[in-house]
Amino acid sequence: MQINTSLIQAQRDALIPILKPEIRIPWKILCYDSYCEKRLSTIYRVGDLREMCITLHFNLDQNRERLHGVTAIYFIQPLQSSIEKLVEDFNRDLYSEVYINFSSPIENNLLEMMAKEISKISGAVQKIQKVYEHNLDFVALNHNFFNLENQVVTGLFSIIMALKVQPLILFQKNSKIEQIAKELIEKLKQLEFNSDYPLLAIILPDRDIDLNTLIMHSNTYGALLHDTLNIKYNKVKLDDQVYDLSPQYDNLWLQACNMALPEAIDKIDNELNDWNSQYQQVSQQNQEISSALNAIDLVPQMNQQKKMVDSHINLAKQLTQIAKQKSLDKFYQLGQSILQNDTLTINDYPQSEDNQIEQSKEIDKLRLLILMLLNNYNQQEFKKFEQIFQIKNEKYLNILSNFKQRVASNQNNKQQSVYKSLFAAITSKMPNSGKGLLKNVQNFLLQRGKKSAIVQMLENLFLNELKIDELQSILTMYDSRVKNISRLEFGLLSTIKGILICFTEGACYNEYAELSDFAKSINKVIIYGGNKIYNAEEFLTQFQ
Repeated sequence: MQINTSLIQAQRDALIPILKPEIRIPWKILCYDSYCEKRLSTIYRVGDLREMCITLHFNLDQNRERLHGVTAIYFIQPLQSSIEKLVEDFNRDLYSEVYINFSSPIENNLLEMMAKEISKISGAVQKIQKVYEHNLDFVALNHNFFNLENQVVTGLFSIIMALKVQPLILFQKNSKIEQIAKELIEKLKQLEFNSDYPLLAIILPDRDIDLNTLIMHSNTYGALLHDTLNIKYNKVKLDDQVYDLSPQYDNLWLQACNMALPEAIDKIDNELNDWNSQYQQVSQQNQEISSALNAIDLVPQMNQQKKMVDSHINLAKQLTQIAKQKSLDKFYQLGQSILQNDTLTINDYPQSEDNQIEQSKEIDKLRLLILMLLNNYNQQEFKKFEQIFQIKNEKYLNILSNFKQRVASNQNNKQQSVYKSLFAAITSKMPNSGKGLLKNVQNFLLQRGKKSAIVQMLENLFLNELKIDELQSILTMYDSRVKNISRLEFGLLSTIKGILICFTEGACYNEYAELSDFAKSINKVIIYGGNKIYNAEEFLTQFQ
């Protein structure tokens, strides 16, 4: 049995009983809290809801009028704050019939509280048709990319249920992840899995094995876009306009997200040329009545395609302008040189004479200095760069100070050195590139950088049988088929249909792009995500 390769489709399938219950009513409304709104926003548009006879949809915080004779479907998180808003709706007598859906199982004390409060309201109990519990504690950002929003245990449990798999849980012994893994295992022990379900390896690495990937500059379209314009639940805001990058509606984003920037720009340009060619063909068809009807049928599709292409032209244009102004191609090269332990000089940094531009680069300078610290770069060279960068932002200075202390305290940590030896990335030299973004975009960031620690770990697990004994001393594996800890064996791992990697202390588009590439090389499905999806500045802000 093959693994479901789409988190989006799996979540849609799980949401259908909520949005399209087996009830014969002409139309209905949907009410949700902010938590559940995020789960809906990345996989549905208004038109999809209308097809399911949902004519109105509201956040619980919105002001709503009384609509008697209407059926309301509630989709909320089982928290006291959301339940209190639900009870208030009953107090206001807003709707005639109510279906209540919780995103995850509700605790008994909250269920009792809800029942007690609703029973105090005249006629309220009779309005409740059904109360359902679901397992929908994850946001599907792409077919193989997820955000758990800090609901790690229930989120991973929800993904396992949605994908219909038999999980193997792999985690590092004596790490911060061990307690999370044990909580997940306890939930899984309560289930009996269908033996026909495919095997999915769920790997929970410690973020400390690789902080570089969250901090370093990237060369891919998606990661650069997240770095510069900040993607939030597949939405990007630019000049008061919001662009929707949901992959089920935006095929160009689906294809270009993990491409190197110049490749992505080529892809956007090719899509525009294809549209222009199709437009010319349709224009010629309109001259003949027999072909005119066919051309008319193509108009909505072409309008949607043009809107998609125009969106990416605008985003890519803004991205390249920012990248050129901030010399992001050079920061990328400098970062790769640090990872490869190449010698840097002050002359390698393109300092601008414009103070305002230099100030805009402070976050980029901070990232470079932290990379030097994490990779034990030459202290004298570090001090030279620190002096010429002259970071003035107090927040950034605090972050840098905290990282200096963090690195100093880890230098004698033996466990850390074990991780370094097993999961360290492979060193490879890169030629110089990137002479100027807009002058010659093809030279901008085309080369892939040094392999990350998680890719090295996956290579050892799935491609290098000789490494299994070494990994056995570090990794624990829980097998849901026998409901117990099992021995890590290369033969077993080779039968796995897919791999899910969850970082419980932050994931990023940079790592997502690299793992998507690696998945092609081993011909396995790789699903990736974490408790949060950070860009570098968001991640570093935690270290103030």
